[in-house]
Order: sequence, then structure tokens, then C-alpha cells
Amino acid sequence: MNVEAVLSEIERARSLEDLRIVLDRVSADLGFAGFNFIDAGRPDLDAPFWMGTTGARWESEYVTNGFVTVDPVLRRARRTNTPFCWSDLPSPRASRGRKSGAHRTMEAARDHGFRDGLVVPFHFTDPIGRVHSSCTCFFWSGPLQRFRVMTGTSARDLHLVMIYWAQRAIDLVAVDARAGEPVIKTSAGEAEPVRLTDRERDVLAWAARGLTMPETAERLGLSEDTVEWHMRNALSKLDAANKTHAVTKAIYLGLIDV
Repeated sequence: MNVEAVLSEIERARSLEDLRIVLDRVSADLGFAGFNFIDAGRPDLDAPFWMGTTGARWESEYVTNGFVTVDPVLRRARRTNTPFCWSDLPSPRASRGRKSGAHRTMEAARDHGFRDGLVVPFHFTDPIGRVHSSCTCFFWSGPLQRFRVMTGTSARDLHLVMIYWAQRAIDLVAVDARAGEPVIKTSAGEAEPVRLTDRERDVLAWAARGLTMPETAERLGLSEDTVEWHMRNALSKLDAANKTHAVTKAIYLGLIDV
């Protein structure tokens, strides 16, 4: 890969389609089956911005099954600046005979012929100081020995390319347009402002610090039933699936501090 030539193409890109074409060629030249770029740092969005070349079947299954909320690749990408491979992740295990969301995500990827992948994270701060995360996953369907050789020789160059590529993509989708009043998209697709009561903020904030419901009740001088009632209200307003999901959304939206 001629890194300087690729960086020049990225700088000349005037649209997301231009960027997609550049990265599609780079991806194919390195032997990947395709790539997906995803804005991984918006836990309040169940359908974050993404673009890629992995095909309609995989993309449809990923969206339909809600893998974005359980994908172990995204979980790791939000917490590191270092590229990593799928095979670097701990193997997801079934719990009480049930497959975890992480297990189902990786199993589905293998069913589509993807044997491993290289993930390049990218983090940035928006104009009001919030940290955002994105990552690009390059999907591999060929022999694993070739994958190990390729990552050994090209991973660093690809990391450098992706720093420039991701920043250009961020510029083109106008990151500063994301700033504004905290809102949650409803199931009907409408954006609604999030207004939590003081008690709802309190129970979320203590949950974020690791307190259980009984411990939170004791700390606030409330009954456990009351704490659970405030938590249920907060989950509803944040359109969250569970307590952890609600806490993550509240932190990101600036509704609570930890």
C-alpha cells in the first residue's frame, strides 16, 4: 500500500462516497472481504451512522437483531485507541444455557463467512467537549494464516490511513451538528427531549457508581420500591433496555456526572 498516495486521495475526497471508494479499494488490495465504518460512541442511538461494503445480507441481519447494543467489537473499540483483531477478544460464553448477545453477534458473523477481522478505533472531541468514538472493522473471509501475515505487515500503515480517513469522514458529516439539547429517538422515529427529575438523576448517578438498589435506597433515605419506581421512569424516558443501558445514555447526554 502506498500510504502517501492514499492520504492524498483522502484529502481530495469531497463526499462520503469518495471516501467509501478509496477505502473499498484499499480494503480489497489488502485481501479483506469488506469494511464497515460505524459511529460507535452514541449509545443514545440504536441506529448510529455507518457506511460499508460488507453486503446487504450481513448489514440487514446486524440491524434487525440489534447487534449494535451487544457487539463485543464495539465495546472494546470504545475503550482503546489501539487496533485489534476479533481473535484478540475473549471468547463469549453462553450463560445458563443461553447465548449472550456477544456470542450471537460473533456467531452470525462466522455464519456469513467472516473468519476474523481487524478493528481500527478512532476517538475525537466535539465542539462542546463530548468524547465520540468511531471504528472501522475490516472483515476477513480468507485463510487465517494470510490474515496473520497481512496484519503483521500492513496493520500499522492501515492504522495511519484510518486516522486520516475517519477524520475526513467526521468533517464531511458535520460533527458540530450533533451538539444540542439531549434527545432520544422514540420507536416511531421522532426525537423527544429528555427531562429527568432530580430523583431519577440521583438513582442513575448512584447506579453509575456501582450501588445496588438497596444501597441506593439507604443512601437516599427512600424505600427500595420508590428507588425502583424512579429507575423504571428513567429507563422509559431514556428508551433504555436495562439499568446499564440507561446509565450509559445518561452519562453520554450529560444528564448525570460520575
